[in-house]
Amino acid sequence: MTGADILIIEDDEILAQSLVTRLRLEGLAPVHAATCAAALELLAERGFDAIVSDIRLPDGSGEDVFWAESERGTRIPTFFTTAYGDVEQAVRLVRLGATDYLLKPYDLGALVERLKRLTSHPRPHEGDLVARSAKMRALLDHLERLRHRPENVLLRGPRDSGRQTLARRLHDVSARAASAFVTVDGASLGGTDADRLLFGLRTESGIVEPGLIESVGDGTLLITDVDAIPAEVQMRLLRFAGEHVYRPVGALGERRFAGRLVATALDSTDALPVDRRLGRDLERRLAVHEIDVPALVDRSEDVLPLARAFLAAQIATFSSPASGFSDEAEAALLAHDWPGNLRELHNRIVRASVTSPGPRISSADLFPDRDPVEAGSEPSLSTARRDAERSVIEAALAENGGRIVETARSLGISRVTLWSKMKRFDISKP
Repeated sequence: MTGADILIIEDDEILAQSLVTRLRLEGLAPVHAATCAAALELLAERGFDAIVSDIRLPDGSGEDVFWAESERGTRIPTFFTTAYGDVEQAVRLVRLGATDYLLKPYDLGALVERLKRLTSHPRPHEGDLVARSAKMRALLDHLERLRHRPENVLLRGPRDSGRQTLARRLHDVSARAASAFVTVDGASLGGTDADRLLFGLRTESGIVEPGLIESVGDGTLLITDVDAIPAEVQMRLLRFAGEHVYRPVGALGERRFAGRLVATALDSTDALPVDRRLGRDLERRLAVHEIDVPALVDRSEDVLPLARAFLAAQIATFSSPASGFSDEAEAALLAHDWPGNLRELHNRIVRASVTSPGPRISSADLFPDRDPVEAGSEPSLSTARRDAERSVIEAALAENGGRIVETARSLGISRVTLWSKMKRFDISKP
C-alpha cells in the first residue's frame, strides 16, 4: 500500500537510492529523478505531495524546477538539499516559498519525520465529493449502479481530477466497505520486484510471503496510473486482470483473487511515451466498466463549492483570517482553466488562506502570479495571452530548427522553463 508521493531530485545515485529505500520502508512512495528534465517530465505526468531537491543538477538547478512548477500554480512543499557554498541561494528560495533547506550531509531520519508530518493531512483530491455539475451527478449515478458488481472498473481522466477519490467512493458504498482498500502506484511496478510486490513470494523454506493482491482479501485493489506500468509488466498482469487468478513467485499452485480490481488511467494515450501506454489487451480486461472522469474545467459548477469546502477545511484545521471569497475572487476562480485540476485548486486555496490579510480572499491572493490587469480581466484576455505565448514559442522553435537550447536562448528563458511551457501548452517535442 503506498503512502504520500515524494519526488526525489538528486544526481548522486548513492544518496538518492539511500533516501528512496528509507522512504519506502517508512511507508511513503518516493520517485527518483536525476535531472531537471526528468523531474519536469514526472511533474507533468503526475502529482506529488512533497519534493526533496538538490540545488545543483547536471542540466540546471533545482530552482529551475521550483519556478517551472510554480508557473503551473501547483507550488508543492519543497525541501532543498545543498552544500555549504549554496546556502545563500537556499535561504533565498525559502524566503520565496520553499519549505526549508538542508545542509549536506543531513540527518535522514529527521527529514523522513518532517515529510511524514507534512504529508499526513488528506490529499487535495480526497474528502467529500462535490457533484453540482451534470457530469459529476451522472458519474456518481454510474458508480451507484456498480456498487455491488464484481467486475473490473477503469477510471479514465486527467491527473488530479479525483479518480482515486471516486475509486474509494465505489469501495465505501459497496458490500466490500468493511474490507481492505489497497492502493498501488502503477509507476512503481517496474523491474523484477513488481511480481513479488503484487503476487507474493514462495521462499526456499516453503513459506509464502503475501503480496499486495493477497492483502486485499475480498476488498478492493486500486492500481493507479496503470498506463505508466512498463509494457513487460503489463503483459504479466493480463491473466490476473482477466481471470482474477495469480501465482506467487516460486510457487506451483495458483490462487484466486476474491476482491475487486479498479484502475486509473489517463484520458489520452498521447500524454505518455509509446513505451508507457496502456496496452490494448490489458485495457480490454480492465475496462469491463469504463468511467470517464472530467477535468475541473469541464465541471465549472463544482469549482466554487469545492473552493469553499477546501477553505472550510483550512479554517477548521488552522487559524486563518480568511472566511470567504470576494466577488472578484469567485469570478477569477470561474474564469481560470485549471490545468492542475483539483490539486491546483486546493493549493491556491491553501496559499490564499495564509496570505490573505483580511476575511475575504481576493483575486490577487489566489493568483499572485498574474498581472493586476489580467487578474481583473474577462476570461478572453487570459486565453489570448496563453495563445500568444504558445504562438511565440512555436515560431521560435521553427526558426531554430526545433533545437531546444537555441530556442530558449532566443526567447531569453532557460531550457528548463522552455520545456515546462512546451508541456503546459501541449507543444510537441521537435
